[in-house]
Amino acid sequence: MHSEPRVPNARAFIRSLNILLKYARLYGLEHSRSSRQFESSWIELQDAVEAAGQGGLLLGASDSQLLLDGVPLESTPAERSFANLLTSSGVASIGFTHGVTKIDFANLVRAFMETGPKAGTLSERLEACFGKKNVSGIRVNEIRFVAEDAGFSEARVAATLTAKTLGADADMIQDWFRTPEKMIQLIAAAEGAHSGGSANQGAGVSGGSPYQRSYGAGPSSEADLVAGSGTVAGLNEDARAGSALAEAAAIPGASGAFSRLEEAELQSLLKLLVQFGEAQHSKSPQLDKNSWQQKLAGLPQNAQITLRQALAQVAAKSPSAKVDEAMLLRLAEDLAIKFAIDRYQRGEVQVNAVRQMLDRMGSELNTLRKLLRSREDKMASAGILMESHADVLDRQFWAAVPESGKKHVLMSAEAWCIPPRNVQQYVEELLGRGDAAAAGDILLQYATCVRNKDSEARKKAAIGLGQLAELFSKAASQRLQDALVQIGQQMAAEKDTELQTLLSAAFVRLSQESATRRYYRAMQQSLDSLADLEESRPSWVQSLRPRVGIDNRVPEFIEEALAAEQMPEGLVGVLMRVPQSASEHLAVRLARSGRRTERESIVSLAKSVGSPCVRYLKEILKTEVPAKAATVVGLLSRMDPLALEEMLPARLREGVRSFHDAVVRQLSTAGAPERGKLLAESLEIFDPLIVPLALDEIGMCGDTDTAPKLLRIAEGEILAQGSDYLRVKAIEALGRMRAPAAAGHLRHFVESRKTFGWAFPDEIRMAAAQALMKLDPEWIQAFLPNSGLDTKVISLAPLDAIPDRDFVRHRRYRRVRLPRAVPATITSARGKFTSSISVLSLDGGLLSGDIQIPVGTEATLKIPAGLRSISMQAVVRFVRSQQAGFEMMGINLEDRAKLRRLLISLGGADTVVRSGLLPQD
Repeated sequence: MHSEPRVPNARAFIRSLNILLKYARLYGLEHSRSSRQFESSWIELQDAVEAAGQGGLLLGASDSQLLLDGVPLESTPAERSFANLLTSSGVASIGFTHGVTKIDFANLVRAFMETGPKAGTLSERLEACFGKKNVSGIRVNEIRFVAEDAGFSEARVAATLTAKTLGADADMIQDWFRTPEKMIQLIAAAEGAHSGGSANQGAGVSGGSPYQRSYGAGPSSEADLVAGSGTVAGLNEDARAGSALAEAAAIPGASGAFSRLEEAELQSLLKLLVQFGEAQHSKSPQLDKNSWQQKLAGLPQNAQITLRQALAQVAAKSPSAKVDEAMLLRLAEDLAIKFAIDRYQRGEVQVNAVRQMLDRMGSELNTLRKLLRSREDKMASAGILMESHADVLDRQFWAAVPESGKKHVLMSAEAWCIPPRNVQQYVEELLGRGDAAAAGDILLQYATCVRNKDSEARKKAAIGLGQLAELFSKAASQRLQDALVQIGQQMAAEKDTELQTLLSAAFVRLSQESATRRYYRAMQQSLDSLADLEESRPSWVQSLRPRVGIDNRVPEFIEEALAAEQMPEGLVGVLMRVPQSASEHLAVRLARSGRRTERESIVSLAKSVGSPCVRYLKEILKTEVPAKAATVVGLLSRMDPLALEEMLPARLREGVRSFHDAVVRQLSTAGAPERGKLLAESLEIFDPLIVPLALDEIGMCGDTDTAPKLLRIAEGEILAQGSDYLRVKAIEALGRMRAPAAAGHLRHFVESRKTFGWAFPDEIRMAAAQALMKLDPEWIQAFLPNSGLDTKVISLAPLDAIPDRDFVRHRRYRRVRLPRAVPATITSARGKFTSSISVLSLDGGLLSGDIQIPVGTEATLKIPAGLRSISMQAVVRFVRSQQAGFEMMGINLEDRAKLRRLLISLGGADTVVRSGLLPQD
């Protein structure tokens, strides 16, 4: 899953830059449309860089994926095209620092605008603008195995395509210069002339020619070389002998021309190839045989042998190959690479010196590349995506290094010299062979290069780590933690602003991979590194945390932990390092739990986080707005009930009815043993409509210590301003908790008389009789015949909590599925609606139909029943397709008695609804 960039302006800037480049290419930068887009993009760039922090903004490319500060952007065709352009040009990333100016930005746009043979490649244009400007606010980073000029980033043309682009120019090359065979003949003739013989005269050269000494006597004249069967045999023998080049690249210490060739001799050979290419490319090629024989004769003997071996290999592999600029460039590249391999295998140079050696040969190769540029432009305009020369050289060098050499380099301090794609290729080979340990060691060694003393090494390693992040997560999860240690330590020590940006991008990518793959140990290290860095660079950490994205993924981690059979190893450690985020999400998740097992798992996880969790919960309850403060009440009641008892009254006095309602429901869901006491002590503070809900929960929790206060409410001594409905609720709570001391008081409610009739309303007497069925069943059974109470009505009694039931909330009354829908009218501040009731009980029900009422809406609900409707105060608890659940908050006793009789008449206990129909079960 991809994370979003830390700076919202940055994504807007990338989109705007794409549009600007399109306009600039179509209309030019001076056009009104382009200039307006330029100003807009410049403003967005300034905003993005300013918001990015001290490290600036880093726009990178990996294959066809754009990266912003190491975070992959959502791919669209425009962004993929932009990424492909950067990648194919050898540009790894473009960094925008706080020093960027409007002129810098304009130069960047112009570099993308320019096209044509004289314009050079994109990397050349960017280097011309920014590569050597230390004061520039834009930094262009190229992925290179060797330090080379921008010409390496041009595309390589396959021989077959190049031949098609030569067109009529190909006919200008003399026939005797067309093939490697003819070139070999020319070299042989030059060797004969150099040794004192006359090739044209047909004189023998039995011992004077290096060609003959190495491979046996050969023809003595050009005519002999061309005529007879000996030509093919000689050529094949030459090709077999030429295989020594390949062997020298693959077998350490192999003998051959390269074992004798010096760098200066190879340089002279490359210069000759360049001269030949320039002669071919000119409009009037100067390709006379004699002058070129002299040039070839002037080469050192080892260089002549090397050239002939290379040509023989080409001829053996491709008999129809033609000597043109493309073939000459490939030949020169192969010679340079094989020479570097040979020197490296013989231990004459270190791997980090290979790039310097190739760089010294780069000027000669660059000339050949420029000769090919017009042809490559034709290919590019035809939509052919060509591989860069840097990629070709790198791939050739790496493919030629033997297995032992690759491992040796990658396990050395010079591993940063190896391009990430080559590291990836080798690591994937190891994984394919089942050698995960070696793969992990190599990746970790590469990561240690970010601590290299050389700034260029640190830069290349940081860029490479960003590209290898996914491979780290696949191949070396146990090494991610160690890699993050290395990067974190260097981030704390790094002084260079550009390197800070690159290091932070690599750190973010590895951290994100850790989170994606759920490597909690590595995530712990990421957070520890940020904590260490925060002491010295707090502003930098502030910008890094959102990009790392661990805080935002805490809900995912919690959900997966709850679904797992065992707690994932390391998860608790991650939550302990982000206690604020963990506390908030655990509290919210607890409120949404529906089962006791799930709830207890959440509480256990919160207790593992420990005191930091409690501290943040208390801070939220104390300082946040009521809506947010209510979300932590449930979890805090399980973590620190004493602190909640101390803090809750003050917040209740400040809060409104909705806050009080949320507090009661939170305490009910959390199921703390102390919740009865907490609720009882807050009854005088609660909104009158919330007190019935609190009394129900006090009865459900079974805390008999609260019975004295409930008796006082039942007697009307406290909350006297409340309705008689509160007295009924208090009596029902006493019956649920089986309070023995309440039996005498309850008998008083049932049997007391006045002059005419009973002393208390029927609903109070009914509630007391139902409670006595639990406290003193013998007495109430004896009294019922003379009580005037309907035994059928008594059967619809309050329900007790069921301890072994795996739900956080228990059904308070029987719910009856009605045999026919009962019409109902709902009146709220939002208007008046007509609906019907399909499920009903003494504390709520289920509305059916098109319900247009939001959750939490308080309303008056009326049910037609005879001459006068049953009226009650209710709150909407949930809304779903064609249904809405409501809970009763208040009703007068007369309406409650009518509601009870309605339920009995519509089916009573015969059609009890199963548990779980409504969320409040």
